[in-house]
Amino acid sequence: MRRSRSIVTSVLFVAFLGAAPSALAAPPDIVREPVLDEFVDTESCGFPVEVRAVGSRTGRTFDRPGTGVQFVGTVNVTVTLSANGNTVRLKDVGADVVTRRPDGTLVLSIIGQVPFGFTGVLKIDLDTGEVIQEPRHEADVDAICAALAP
Repeated sequence: MRRSRSIVTSVLFVAFLGAAPSALAAPPDIVREPVLDEFVDTESCGFPVEVRAVGSRTGRTFDRPGTGVQFVGTVNVTVTLSANGNTVRLKDVGADVVTRRPDGTLVLSIIGQVPFGFTGVLKIDLDTGEVIQEPRHEADVDAICAALAP
């Protein structure tokens, strides 16, 4: 589940880039979408955990030549985990920013709090998939699973 937000952001960025307006000083193309996802995670804790994610995502694509911010996506999702009669609520909040560097490289920065992932900043080279910067604070998955255990 750790890099799921980065995959979604990459796909959204590519889709938004194709739909971006062509005027030089045009306002950003904005897409807002609700989030409602339900599934069972059997890997993270070693037992089935019902996951329900509810919230919203907003993507802003900027049609800018050269370097700088190309895309900003904001996320505000509440994730409810349920197992064995126990419930834990987590937040998926932050911003996903795609920036074009002077060498033409597109870098995705995932900033914020990602459930079962991290708190901080993760940077990925979108051309190669290489992780440029790892976040400093990993999620305490063991503590979350302990709270959901029978």
